[in-house]
Amino acid sequence: MTTHQIINENSWGINVDLIPEFWVEQEKLAIIQDFMFSGINVMLTGDPGTGKTELTKRLARAHGLAFHRVNVGAIRTPRDWFGHWEFIGGQTIFVQSEFVDAIQRPGIVALDEFNRVTPDIHNSIYTILDHNREVFIEETKEHISVHPRCIFIATENRGRSHTGTFMEDTAVDDRFESLRLELPPVELMAGLLEEVYGAKEEHALLLSRITHKLNGLFHEESLSRPTGFRPAISATALLKRGQPLKTALKYTFVNRFSPEGGVDSEQTTVLQVIQAYLK
Repeated sequence: MTTHQIINENSWGINVDLIPEFWVEQEKLAIIQDFMFSGINVMLTGDPGTGKTELTKRLARAHGLAFHRVNVGAIRTPRDWFGHWEFIGGQTIFVQSEFVDAIQRPGIVALDEFNRVTPDIHNSIYTILDHNREVFIEETKEHISVHPRCIFIATENRGRSHTGTFMEDTAVDDRFESLRLELPPVELMAGLLEEVYGAKEEHALLLSRITHKLNGLFHEESLSRPTGFRPAISATALLKRGQPLKTALKYTFVNRFSPEGGVDSEQTTVLQVIQAYLK
């Protein structure tokens, strides 16, 4: 668990206008914070690599709040939210989870990859996420109330490329307000690659253009998976280590796609895009 101490109680509820070294539309950033500080749960959706989890961390940092990330995909039974039984010192005792501790303190609780589990896994926390904001833990025979300043932000990857995800029921939708994150515009993405990751100007712009083109082909259903920010970051790392541009692009963008189909393969499509931008 990563934590940030509360910096200033008087700053609670005051929106920040930007997140350093991160891009999100200004209006959307304001709405996310307005929901957060109004006690409304937020669901961040979008393609992989658009910064959903990273934004939750940076929001916590920007507001000086404690941050606790829950890997929802690792929850195997509904009761795992609250803890597990262990045999200690000759007896079986119930070990309470860090999640239970986190929801009783001010801060942001990030429910990461919320749709990586079957809907029944969510059942145990419905009363935590609705207006009741409390739960009875059968194993310890106690009622737990969520702290008034505990903020829930969930993230989900949605779409045809995510075979490990599940459709959620209306009960989940009713407990969150959803906002979709997008890639930064080409010029802004290039600026982030330069300022944050140390890319050269000409490489940053090229990587941004390739990323946007490939992501567009995914949404046109010409490619089977989206291209987020990550391949561009990885390519920048290889370039900084002295790898040739074509080699960096091969091992980051091209290798993400299947070679099956030969000249009609997705790798061929990606190579054609890269070659067009390299001319």
